[in-house]
Amino acid sequence: MPALSKQERARKLLALAESEGYERNADGVFAMLEKSTYDSVVPGACTTCSYTCECEPDARRNYCEGCGGQTVQSCLTLAGLC
Repeated sequence: MPALSKQERARKLLALAESEGYERNADGVFAMLEKSTYDSVVPGACTTCSYTCECEPDARRNYCEGCGGQTVQSCLTLAGLC
């Protein structure tokens, strides 16, 4: 799995926050990450397509139903917190 740049990670986190009902800005991402630190299931996003799902907080290579790869990461992993 290719590594994502900081800009790509930020774009994925913004899109994920918006898809979860938060504002598409830094405050929305922060609120999503803050809530996710206390949950056993958190939002996740594929690193190659636009697929989103729920996954474990430490997910790094979960299966993506959108593109078929092992490319889904949790929001906490995308943010570098896990």
